[in-house]
Amino acid sequence: MNKTEFIKLLAKNMDTSATEADKALKKVFETIAQAVSQEDILAFVGFGTFKTTISKAKKVKTPRGTMVDIPEKRIVRFSPGSELKAKADTKK
Repeated sequence: MNKTEFIKLLAKNMDTSATEADKALKKVFETIAQAVSQEDILAFVGFGTFKTTISKAKKVKTPRGTMVDIPEKRIVRFSPGSELKAKADTKK
């Protein structure tokens, strides 16, 4: 399922237009991004948890054989919750 199909499904479930569902989804994504940038953990019980971790600086070898420095950065990881896992498991 792509974003457009998801927005159509969301609009149907919300009994609203696709435009309104798209606006709501964008606001949710913006708010999640804002929360993750301010805190290290954002947890939705049953759905899942967004966690930020630090990827350490490292040197990597490129395909041409040169060494390149990769700087330290924050990365976001998502781990699904029990309810989401259970719902995903029902589709077989």
